[in-house]
Amino acid sequence: MGAFSGVVAADQGNISFDSSTYTDGDVVTVTVEDSDLSTTTDYVVNIESDTESQSSVFGEHPSTEKKYTTKWSVSDQNDDNMISKQDITYQDSSRGGNEISSVSRNSNGTVTITFDNSPESRDGIEYTRGETVQLVHQTDAKFSGSTELSTVDSIGTLHVSEGDEIKSTYVDESSGGIRQNTARIDNDPEPLTLGSVTAFSIDSLSGASLTHTESVIEVPFSEDVSKAGGEAGALTLADNVTVLVDGADVTDRYTLDADGSTDGQLLISSATTLDPRSEVGLRIDAVNDSIDSETITPGTVDVTVASATVPEGGGEANVYAGSTMAFVATDGSADLDQAFEVVDDDGEFVFAGRTGSGSQAFVIGTDARNWTEAYTIETTLDDGSTDRTTGVTIRDLGLAVAVDDRTLTTAAAVEGTIFANAGGRTVQVDLREADGAIVERTNITLGGNGETAFDFPASVFDAAGPGNYTVNVTDIGTDATVRSDRIAVVDDSLSTARFRSAVVDEHAGDVVEVGVNLTYAETATVTLGSVDSGFRANVTVSDGDGNGTVRLRFNTAAVAGATSLPDDGGDVFGVAASSGNTSRTADEVIAADVDDRTTLSEPLAPGEYGITVRTGTDAGAPAEHAATLVLDAPAPERLTTWVAPADAALSTHEDLSAAVETGQLTQRADVAVGDLVVHRIEAPGLAGQFAQHDGTATETFFALDGTKEAALYALNVTQQNPPPNREAYRLELNASNAHVVADPSNDTYTMLYEIDAPAATASDGEVVGTRSDGAEASVPAAGDALTASFAVHENGTFSDVDDGSRTVNSNYSLVEATIATDDDPLVVAAATNQSIGGTTTVAPGTEIELRLRSTNGTRPSFHKTAQAVVESSGAWTATFDFDAQGVGDTFEATSAAGVISDSNELGVSGEIRAFVPTTAVATTAATTVGQAGGAGGGGGVGSDESGGSSRSNAAAPTTESTATPEPQSEGDGRSITDSTGAFFETVIDTLVDDPGERPLRERLLDFDVLVALAALTTVLVFVTRLE
Repeated sequence: MGAFSGVVAADQGNISFDSSTYTDGDVVTVTVEDSDLSTTTDYVVNIESDTESQSSVFGEHPSTEKKYTTKWSVSDQNDDNMISKQDITYQDSSRGGNEISSVSRNSNGTVTITFDNSPESRDGIEYTRGETVQLVHQTDAKFSGSTELSTVDSIGTLHVSEGDEIKSTYVDESSGGIRQNTARIDNDPEPLTLGSVTAFSIDSLSGASLTHTESVIEVPFSEDVSKAGGEAGALTLADNVTVLVDGADVTDRYTLDADGSTDGQLLISSATTLDPRSEVGLRIDAVNDSIDSETITPGTVDVTVASATVPEGGGEANVYAGSTMAFVATDGSADLDQAFEVVDDDGEFVFAGRTGSGSQAFVIGTDARNWTEAYTIETTLDDGSTDRTTGVTIRDLGLAVAVDDRTLTTAAAVEGTIFANAGGRTVQVDLREADGAIVERTNITLGGNGETAFDFPASVFDAAGPGNYTVNVTDIGTDATVRSDRIAVVDDSLSTARFRSAVVDEHAGDVVEVGVNLTYAETATVTLGSVDSGFRANVTVSDGDGNGTVRLRFNTAAVAGATSLPDDGGDVFGVAASSGNTSRTADEVIAADVDDRTTLSEPLAPGEYGITVRTGTDAGAPAEHAATLVLDAPAPERLTTWVAPADAALSTHEDLSAAVETGQLTQRADVAVGDLVVHRIEAPGLAGQFAQHDGTATETFFALDGTKEAALYALNVTQQNPPPNREAYRLELNASNAHVVADPSNDTYTMLYEIDAPAATASDGEVVGTRSDGAEASVPAAGDALTASFAVHENGTFSDVDDGSRTVNSNYSLVEATIATDDDPLVVAAATNQSIGGTTTVAPGTEIELRLRSTNGTRPSFHKTAQAVVESSGAWTATFDFDAQGVGDTFEATSAAGVISDSNELGVSGEIRAFVPTTAVATTAATTVGQAGGAGGGGGVGSDESGGSSRSNAAAPTTESTATPEPQSEGDGRSITDSTGAFFETVIDTLVDDPGERPLRERLLDFDVLVALAALTTVLVFVTRLE
């Protein structure tokens, strides 16, 4: 956050000098007026001159004490008008968590740094070197401070030279802009002066005819100039102007296009573009004003090389952040000493300026001014009206660098990629040591898409040796610099390659996975087998994702007929993808070969084979680790039959696993016609062949199936119980009527088909058992017993398998798809959550829709539906609510399941009662009442003839102990209350649950008479016992 965060924005501030010109030894006073500034905060502003500008300090090593004072004055780098620890970058070489605790500015502009812990000698700090002025609050919103100017360089004074421009800047947060003011070092108020010399490229320039456009250097004088001692216009390149680039005289590359004789503007041009990083100088000699009264002091001046040029009125210009931009007035109207203003995207004023005498160019440092958005430059005429409007959008270059491997040995090259949002730009690429020392430097021009690879050869480490390195990339035009992640380089002797396991066990014909662990190595070469074992091959792998592990895959079946291999290993060698790989590269096979003395015509035979590994790509190098590959003889292991609902979606291994967990896929010997038949085959030795075939798992499975010579196995499903005088049929399974889910890594192959999908054929291939040929029913059909067999042929991988081990079988029977309820008729209570259950022969997991519809004119009518899922036992249950129905209402229950024929669907009647009858009715109390005749003799509750009470609370036996009352008479020993309760219970049971032929209404009418009789009887008994 800035220095003014949280302060309410006030009027726009300004910065000023106490004079427009200064001489050597003067004290310059800088004043800032801004009501946003806090009167209790210490502020600074940067001040610089052409002689002493800001510069970056890299690799300054602090002492090993906790406090350290910088060697140079420190400038405000983050534009918050304060010196803080954010202005200094600390490089902790040990990455031990040491940080800068605090900083304090000294009177000479240096900074004393306090660290959390004592730094190490290899630690470094980075900051921007430059002079600052400490501001002190004066009155109201005015702050001021001063510093001395000197032609002798010293810390705490601004180093200046004659003719220098000095400038001071601060950030006005109320408008978000940078405020700046300038002054001149001038001992003579109005001498002949030379303005800022600028180099830029431009297609054309008003008022001049350019010989070249790639590099134009403008040399502006304050008035017309001529050769000393001669007449105006007599300046020449040979006598008066010399161009120096990095100290070399390159004047011969340039042509004089304007000599400054009429307007003070001298222009020279060249076809060679200048590198903005280069130190470009212009030596001026023997130049006078046009009347020969003043002479420019001979000497060399710096040339500012612009990396971007924005012509006046050129429309919208895009400039990358950090560029040094030359704004060039070139519309042909008052272009020399052109006045202009800059506003931001919101129309807020940023700053105003002039190109200066004899000049059409004004240099804007987008980085120094912290330009990050869109701006508009408006040029003005002498009368103040707007001349031209030019838009400038600052874009992010997006410079980035990535190294391919952060851990290397001294024998490996440093490789990586540079990225940017623009192509064709020149970047400087440095390989640096941890202390910032440059090991190697190169220049690269980015490709058209802004992405370009780079590399530093391993030979750079011959002198530098092991250590920590980084790759620094600097864009020449913007000075934008990015640094790669740290690269740890170790001695080549530390690189190793080892196998993950000492013994690798797999079946012949399968794909073997060999784990290779690499330490400080990118490549490793594996030798598999030997001449003595009958097979030998080499394969080199690359740890492309840099995780230190490569999963090498070796197809033991694909070696058959392989006399040579492509570099990527072909069908024989490959790599498995690393889990969680988020890098841009992947592991790969980069070289492979087969020893021509050990080529094979068959898959690799069972046995033991030695394998060795070493780092690098040389198969002849000594082995660093050894292991044993054990290939077991393959043979089919088992075949099981499962069943799934007809509509089950089982197309992947994950689907199958989920179906087993949820009960949709179950192993069983009975399959309902219409359900999905599933055969699970466990057979090692097939994975290699599967890996070599294109297409789906189903296509591959049937490509290897059959009786043809190339077939490896045969899967047959045949009938075991044909009727008399009929031949057993076989199901013609193929890729169009079956689906295969292959899991070769687990030697498992699952086939799914509907039983009526494949044709059923006899041994002669004719379709049998259909109604069209006179049969009573189509086949396969319920009652058929089938056997699925999987047999491997005596060829290829399985040539040595014993006859008794070649075949695995599984038997299953077809049953009719039926459904039934547990009770018929159904009886439910007039309540919620009433369960109706039953059983079915269809596959577990099948969803069945149960429908209940009212019958016999029940009013109001009702229609209810519920879903039931078949359990593993074949049972099903559906739940309904009948609390809104009346006792005595009737209904019919039907079902709907896709595999059950209409004739086999449910059609069961049901009735709603007050209570659901239980399966056992036996209570001592009820039986006793019946024997006493209180309920009507032998037909009372508890009598087998009556069928018992349907009320669960009357029929349920109890084991509770109750106190026995004292006998009152010779009777049954029960109390009057007990006898009366039993009597009423019997009466209610008779009225409610005895269906008879009488309607419920008539039975309820009888209830009044019965109640009266019961009451009278109770009174008589009670009176009798009292007597």
